[in-house]
Amino acid sequence: MIFDHKLRLKKLRIELKKLGLSSLLITNETNVRYLSGFRGGDSLVIITPDSQFFLTDSRYTEEAGDSVSGFTVVEVTTSTYDCLGEIVKKNRIKKIGFDSLNLPYEVAKRLAGCIRPARLVPIKNIIENLRAVKDPGEIEAIKRSVNVTGDVLKKAMGKIRPGISEQSISDSIECEFIKRGARIAFETITACGRNCSKPHAHATKDRIASNDVVMLDMGCRLDLYNSDITRMVFIGKVKNKIKEIYGIVKAAQSAEIEKIRPGVKISEIDLAGRGYIARKGYGKFFGHSLGHGIGMDVHEEPSISKKNDNILKSGMVFTVEPAIYLPKLGGVRIEDMVLVTDKGCEILTR
Repeated sequence: MIFDHKLRLKKLRIELKKLGLSSLLITNETNVRYLSGFRGGDSLVIITPDSQFFLTDSRYTEEAGDSVSGFTVVEVTTSTYDCLGEIVKKNRIKKIGFDSLNLPYEVAKRLAGCIRPARLVPIKNIIENLRAVKDPGEIEAIKRSVNVTGDVLKKAMGKIRPGISEQSISDSIECEFIKRGARIAFETITACGRNCSKPHAHATKDRIASNDVVMLDMGCRLDLYNSDITRMVFIGKVKNKIKEIYGIVKAAQSAEIEKIRPGVKISEIDLAGRGYIARKGYGKFFGHSLGHGIGMDVHEEPSISKKNDNILKSGMVFTVEPAIYLPKLGGVRIEDMVLVTDKGCEILTR
C-alpha cells in the first residue's frame, strides 16, 4: 500500500497557516503513524517551518531510519523535554501548537517550561479532521479490510445454530481473522435473544435457542485500517415484535443512505433515520449516534450525529448504524460502512 506522506504534511501545513502557526507537536500514536508511516511506538513528531523531526529512543531508531522518510530522525538519549527544547531553540520557534486532547496537563506544563521563551498553543483535532477525508491508498486499504470481514462474517453465520454459545462464535471469529493475517478491530459482539437489547453486549456462555435472533457486530484491523459491520441472524420463527423493529431499522437506514452525498449536513443524515424511527413510535429506544468515521481508528472523525452540522466531503468513510433496543426483549442494529463519492455514496459492506 502506497501512502503519500509528503502530501499529508503539505495539507497539514496549510491548516496550520490558517491558525497562524508554523510549528506543531504531534504526540498521538495514530497521528504520528499517519504523517510518517512509522508502525512502532514511543515516538513523536515536531513540525517546524522548514522541516520535520521524528523523535524516538534507541529501541526504535533503526526501524525509524528504515521506514520513515522525509523526517530527521532524532534519538532521545536523556530527556524528551530537553530534546524538544533544543529543537525549538535551534529553529527559533516562537510558538508551537499541540493537541490539547492528547497531551496530559502535567506534561504540557513541564514542556512549556522547557521551551521558553517559545509558548505552547492548544489546538484540537487538526490532524483528525485531515484524516476524515481518505486518500486513494486509504480507501483501498479499507476495502481490503472490509472484504476480509465479509468473508469471516459469512463463515460465522454458517456456524450459528441452536446450542452454540455466544462466546464460541466470538472466539471463532477472532481465529478466522488471525488466519487471514488480520486481527479483531474491537471486541466482537455476539448477542442472542434478549441480550440484543444491550448495544455493547459482551459475549457470554449463553447458548442460542431455537426461534432466536443473534446480533453480530464485528470488524478487523488489516494493514493499519479497520472495518466494522453489524448483522442480525434469525433462527427459526422470530417474534413479531423483532420482525417489526427490524423492518423499521432497515427502512431508516435506507433513508439515511439516500441522503449521503457531498455538501449535505451530517446532522441531516441522522435526522432522516432518527426521525423515521421516532415517527414509528420507537424514538426513545435509539439513543446512540447514527455512526462514526472509521479508518486507522475504529472511531474517528467524522462523528455522524444530530449535533454535527459539518458537511460531508468526498472521501469520507463512516458507518451508518440505526438501531432499536427494547429492554428485556431484544433489539436490532444494522450497520454498514459507506464511502462518500463525488456524486453520492458507495456502500462498502455489501
